[in-house]
Amino acid sequence: LQMYREVLELRPPGHPHRASSLNNLALALSKQYDRSGSIHILEGALQMYREVLELCPPGHPDRHSSLNNLAGALSSQYDRSGSIYVLEEALQMYREVLELCPPGNPQRSTSLNNLAVALNKQYDYSGSMRDLEEALQMHREALELCPLGHPYRDFLLISLAGALSNQYDQSGSIYVL
Repeated sequence: LQMYREVLELRPPGHPHRASSLNNLALALSKQYDRSGSIHILEGALQMYREVLELCPPGHPDRHSSLNNLAGALSSQYDRSGSIYVLEEALQMYREVLELCPPGNPQRSTSLNNLAVALNKQYDYSGSMRDLEEALQMHREALELCPLGHPYRDFLLISLAGALSNQYDQSGSIYVL
């Protein structure tokens, strides 16, 4: 972390590589949060991800990744706080990420899955079948983009299985489409 902080000091506001330095430090803080669970560390990462997003306005080539990183950190904050407002902000960002990944984009399956996981969390909070149905649709679309042998297929299958389990819990039917 210290090295990332030192690099950031060498790249003050206005420096052309400030966004990448902020992002690197935020990623390191996110990893530290994963190990420690310290909300203060997560808040520091969130602040930096927000700064990165400000430096990547619509049309910027790194906007996709800055939105995705911030949405992921917000999703972690939701897991910790249970604040629906935080989850709604993450969902909004995941939707924008998906818009930036049209069909044919190699990041589309990941974007679909991230949105589906967040929608499943919203379903857990709200109990709304609409959220669950949209999550299932996104999971299935993501899975279609990852044929047998794809390195992330197992992860996508696990995510879909979790959403199908929720659907079973809701409907009581083993016949789900």
